[in-house]
Amino acid sequence: MRDFSIPAAEPAPQPATDIQISAVSSSSGAAEFCAFPRRLYADCPYYVPWFDRGLKRVITRKHSFFEHSEACCYLVRRDGATVGRFALLEPRRFNQYRNRRDARFYFFDLINDTEAATAVFDFASRWARERGLTRLIGPQGFSGFTGAGVLIDGFDKPAAMTMMNYTYPYYRELLEHAGFEKYKDFVSAELVAAQFEPSLKQQRVMELVMKRNRFTVPEFRSRKAFRAVAVEIGRIYNRSWEDHEEFVPLTERELAELVDDLMLVTDPGLIKVIRRDEQIVGFILGFPDLTRALQRAGGRLGPLQLLRILREKKRTRTFIINGIGILPQYRNQGGTALLFSTIEKSLRDRGVISAEMTQIAETTELMLAAMRDLGGRVYKTHRVYQKQL
Repeated sequence: MRDFSIPAAEPAPQPATDIQISAVSSSSGAAEFCAFPRRLYADCPYYVPWFDRGLKRVITRKHSFFEHSEACCYLVRRDGATVGRFALLEPRRFNQYRNRRDARFYFFDLINDTEAATAVFDFASRWARERGLTRLIGPQGFSGFTGAGVLIDGFDKPAAMTMMNYTYPYYRELLEHAGFEKYKDFVSAELVAAQFEPSLKQQRVMELVMKRNRFTVPEFRSRKAFRAVAVEIGRIYNRSWEDHEEFVPLTERELAELVDDLMLVTDPGLIKVIRRDEQIVGFILGFPDLTRALQRAGGRLGPLQLLRILREKKRTRTFIINGIGILPQYRNQGGTALLFSTIEKSLRDRGVISAEMTQIAETTELMLAAMRDLGGRVYKTHRVYQKQL
């Protein structure tokens, strides 16, 4: 039998209620950790489950995060019935890089039960204090590419695949009742096809930007061509996001995992990079919206589910933009606007109905301005919460 055990410290004392919190330490526990949110959201048309395979990479410590940090997954039970799940992370590499003492919670799914939420966060607080950590923050995952926050606006819209999750409205109430306060909001914007067409003035500005800065925007026509520059894109990410407070550089293994994940869901024609002379200085990542296929897959990734995903890639007319980076010295020289302009043209050429720009931090003014210039409308907001310990 496959071993799903996770080395973990001695568990913190249990709350004095009928609520039990236990570390996932068996194959049956791992299966329940994967299955619980599917039951919780069984009647919700907007929820998109993670692939079980990806979750089990975390549970079995095969995820690259464990090269430098620690985490443990937990189930929450009342009278023997599962009522929730969550993970606790000690991002050691991030803490060292940013001089922080943070603990994170992630994969937080719970029934609408204030007592259970209190037990979870009391447990999490003790777990963090035992490790000398001074702030509990979340939901926040393993990197900037795994999504963050609970939904606080836009409950009638589906999740953007598994990039930014869907949560029920009561999650906000549970967190705030437990003493959490806002850390930062991340917004998602809808771009409607009828508003994509740039003005003649905007086209001339982009032409001037390219000429003045010696920018070119090459086309990737195959997965092989994209893979050839994928690691370089990752390195540009590491250089372009240094001034963002959630950032920590991706390791070589994290970059490799990210590229493999991208190859599954992306279309090379929607990956845009800016070159200055022969060097890549910026990128933007576009994805066919595979939400419906992922919902039908229900967390499984067998031959049938993979076939449905591939079919959806070809026929979808909605897209997602998530992943932007440009070296700081080119942001105010029109580079950010050029990235959005080039992806917008590719979307128009494909007959897109709509696109979603997701995971835009409320503090990134240039990206927000570029989104508004394309006629974008903020229609979802996710909030990351924090609590000082």
